[in-house]
Amino acid sequence: MDKNTLIDKVKALAMEDGTYCVLAGGAMLFYGLRAQTSDIDLHVNEQAFAHLLATQKLVLLDEERRHYAIGEDIELYVTSQEDIIYKQCEGVCIQTPQAVLALKKRLNREKDQKDIFALEEYIKSE
Repeated sequence: MDKNTLIDKVKALAMEDGTYCVLAGGAMLFYGLRAQTSDIDLHVNEQAFAHLLATQKLVLLDEERRHYAIGEDIELYVTSQEDIIYKQCEGVCIQTPQAVLALKKRLNREKDQKDIFALEEYIKSE
């Protein structure tokens, strides 16, 4: 999915600013480091989670990690407000480049290596 599709899907969830943020690959779309992402990963706080429970069909993926799905291409993790580090971009709350980099380094999967390099270069040029 491209950035415009992601924006439309996130805005359609009607969450309040600061109660969520788009993570990882989705956030990288806004920094021009990707043209497409396969899905939307979100951090949501308790307020956004309550809103989504009332307005969306959530599927529990992992109870211990508080990991849920909405449809085929949105996944969310319920987290505390303090964990949501974001910046506003085109009307959407997205993870900062530094936070994306920290997440990618922590996961350190083979598929993350290209993203780690791109993020490091992007942050150097800011």
